[in-house]
Amino acid sequence: MIQTQIINYLLATKDKNFLVSNNIDEKWFSDYPNEYKYIQEHIDNYGNIPDPETFLAKFPKFPITEVNETPEFLYREFLDDRNTRVLTDTLRELSPAIASGDIEGAIDIFKSKIDSFKTTVPVKSVDLFEDLSRLDMYLEKVQNFNKYYVTTGFRELDDLIGGWDRTEDYVTIVARTNTGKSWFLLYMALAAAKQGLRVGIYSGEMSTAKVGFRIDTFLSHISNSALIRGNASVLESYQKYLQTAKEKLHGGCIKVLTPSQINGTAGVKALETFIDRDNLDILFIDQHSLLEDDKHARTPHERAANISQGIKNLQVLKQMPIITVAQQNREKLEDANGKAQFDSSQVALSDRISQDSTILIFLESRVVEDNPLPILEMHLIKSRDSAKNKDLSYIADFDKGEFTYLDSCNKEDVSKYQVMQNDPNESF
Repeated sequence: MIQTQIINYLLATKDKNFLVSNNIDEKWFSDYPNEYKYIQEHIDNYGNIPDPETFLAKFPKFPITEVNETPEFLYREFLDDRNTRVLTDTLRELSPAIASGDIEGAIDIFKSKIDSFKTTVPVKSVDLFEDLSRLDMYLEKVQNFNKYYVTTGFRELDDLIGGWDRTEDYVTIVARTNTGKSWFLLYMALAAAKQGLRVGIYSGEMSTAKVGFRIDTFLSHISNSALIRGNASVLESYQKYLQTAKEKLHGGCIKVLTPSQINGTAGVKALETFIDRDNLDILFIDQHSLLEDDKHARTPHERAANISQGIKNLQVLKQMPIITVAQQNREKLEDANGKAQFDSSQVALSDRISQDSTILIFLESRVVEDNPLPILEMHLIKSRDSAKNKDLSYIADFDKGEFTYLDSCNKEDVSKYQVMQNDPNESF
């Protein structure tokens, strides 16, 4: 009945904006698909809705009736009609999966239909200089950074991007093997925990003990190699550190998940369970290539794309930042002077990863003559809400868990650097 009323309303009022402003398309007219198509084609070709006489010449059996209801009432009834049909179709698709005991399959079908309900929101513009609610948001951000952003742990990176957006960021850190990207990721995870957040880390390679030793090194600056090897010389200081270590998280916590805990490689579904079970505020994934594709694609590129899409959907669904590590292609890009260049095409296996990511950071490790410690260079290639193509450099002492920021002086002569040592407690 409501579909008949809507078409009669359109023919009588010629209100084509009713369709546009309410995001109405052919999917709404299950009973009259051809009639809707004819009206829409008339709008596209001639700019208006056809007269009733023109319409009846094409559809002589269509029932013409008088409609006195308001547009608001008609839309609400039309919306209920559409959602009822979508829900009915969804239940029909769910039934075989439920009957066969494929509960995960049924859940996937249901999730895939959620967007069908969300797209029925009517279009309503906002006058930017009548609605000044953004001023309230700005003032709240000024007064309460932690409500909107999570510190990265690197003060200089925070200055560039503001920190991780607490509801919208999907960040990918890209580097080649043995660059230190896992250290980098864990440093950022610890920074989030010290902000009082419930932090999740999925480690596809390292055991929980090794992850724990690295976190301990960042917090205590006790030699990581000594902890890994069981060096008795640090026993007393390590035991003393552990007595008060939890207090340094200021109410936050770090939860670690590894393949050994779930008897196999985690996929996005397992990560979602991890988030829900431990009520996480932020998730760190080490690394993208060590995740399982829940859709079981045949090729590596399809697999990587599916995983990235799954992580992006998970981030949107949970409205929390997700920080991942991905491999960089083996091929190096260099400019005319032989300096390394970075762009999104260098993300291994899939362009989809760089497309889905709101922030893309490349890491490069290089050794400088007469300096025993590597220089870790951070290249900000993509950042949706800030400047891109920015570089930051740090002396990385992984064994002591320290990153020393290098200023803009001659970076080839490390001995002459006027460096600023990050206070591990203050920088977090």
